[in-house]
Amino acid sequence: MRGHMRFTEADWQRIERDWMAWWRGELERPLVVVESCPGIPDAWSQVNPFLTQYSLTTPIETILDAIEPALSNTYWLGDAFPKVWVNFGAGIVAGFLGSDVVHRTETTWFAPLQVRSLADIQIAFDPDNVWWQRVCAFTQAMSQRWGDSAVIGYTDLGGNLDILASLRGTQPLLMELYDAPEEIDRLTGEITAVWVRYYESLHQLLPKSRRGVGCWGPCWSPERGYMLQSDFAYMISPKMFERWVMPDLEACCAAMDYGFYHMDGKGQIPHLEHLLSLDRLRGIQWQPGDGAPMAEGWLELLKRIRDGGKLCQVYVTREGARAIQKELGGKGFLFVIEEDLTPEEGQAFVNELR
Repeated sequence: MRGHMRFTEADWQRIERDWMAWWRGELERPLVVVESCPGIPDAWSQVNPFLTQYSLTTPIETILDAIEPALSNTYWLGDAFPKVWVNFGAGIVAGFLGSDVVHRTETTWFAPLQVRSLADIQIAFDPDNVWWQRVCAFTQAMSQRWGDSAVIGYTDLGGNLDILASLRGTQPLLMELYDAPEEIDRLTGEITAVWVRYYESLHQLLPKSRRGVGCWGPCWSPERGYMLQSDFAYMISPKMFERWVMPDLEACCAAMDYGFYHMDGKGQIPHLEHLLSLDRLRGIQWQPGDGAPMAEGWLELLKRIRDGGKLCQVYVTREGARAIQKELGGKGFLFVIEEDLTPEEGQAFVNELR
């Protein structure tokens, strides 16, 4: 660690104590995550988060040097904690499996394979894939530099249908759900199996004396955890979700103790009962989606999640957090505050909500 991290040993002890109480359902208040970076104007906005923007020949240490100022000058308030994650785009497993990785300023995506049919797609773990090697190298380098002072987050592996949509193309895959369901059975199962292998391999690269486990989502856990997802599920029926996504979620949750699900948009709401039935799924992140009311506009849905025995994470403003806590109580919620606050404003709000 080259810079100064604004976090003490007592802070880390507090994070472990309060997050573990939350996981166990014993914390009576909500968790509140506030991050503030006033030391360098727009520090994080100057850091393009996608590591795919850099040439594969750019030295990793040069890239980490560019990240360092923002990381070192952030105030981690409330239940926030120092974290840096290996961002190669949502669903980089497609890149591991042969898709061309395409970066643009605001995003990264994956070009479909040039194959005639699903039968031509073969799924296999390739330890020599250039993108897999790059992700491993970043995970190790971040662990060596910041492993004693920050959580090093897994890269965004994606969900089985999301990865398959990248490999095949979304429109063709939607048609093949009807035309070739047995091939979908094969490929989703094979992708799940290789996903678990990639996940376990990344876990082994994390620091042995780590500060906890994180990923692209905001959750902290003491050991194996992840924000699982299936954005493709927005477009399919609950019956299809049960056939192709539920086995994936069950297998992934079996590989970890702190699984969460990224429920993105109203098209995912029909799948909620299936999600609530997963015993090993700890919680649900609700993202209303572009153009929809923010989380506080979905109180009935949030209540269903909590009444279903799951923890719930949302991105909100201070007013949104107040509204949810007033109507539903704060227990079992994780509020990530999406406002640019000074450290003083952030700490005042944390104190208020507590």
